[in-house]
Amino acid sequence: MLAAKGASSSQVRDAIRRLVSLRYLDDAAFAARWTDRRLARMPMGRARLQDELLATGCPEHIVQATLRACYRKMSERELASQVVTRVGPLTSARMLGRLARLLSQRGFTEDTIDTVMGPLLREEC
Repeated sequence: MLAAKGASSSQVRDAIRRLVSLRYLDDAAFAARWTDRRLARMPMGRARLQDELLATGCPEHIVQATLRACYRKMSERELASQVVTRVGPLTSARMLGRLARLLSQRGFTEDTIDTVMGPLLREEC
């Protein structure tokens, strides 16, 4: 692309070196940054995050390493609890059902959903 814009081969090499030194051409660094930003905006389970990260074009081994590191910092249960907190007070069984579907759509496992929904279901009874 740079060559098509008239850059010389030495300018292209310099630009690539600079991008590498800034870690912009580092798949692992990209995956870590992308994952942190994505989870801050929209907490989700490992399955969905994996699918989305693979869709960015990151290699499978980098995706797996990134997910291991990410979910060591914060568990799926903690992320699912964030979703529950953001939804706010639940006033009906219908809203509980919607929350369970939302958690499922966000890629949380059934075990995680049961764990975070358990206290809410006991309150409803």
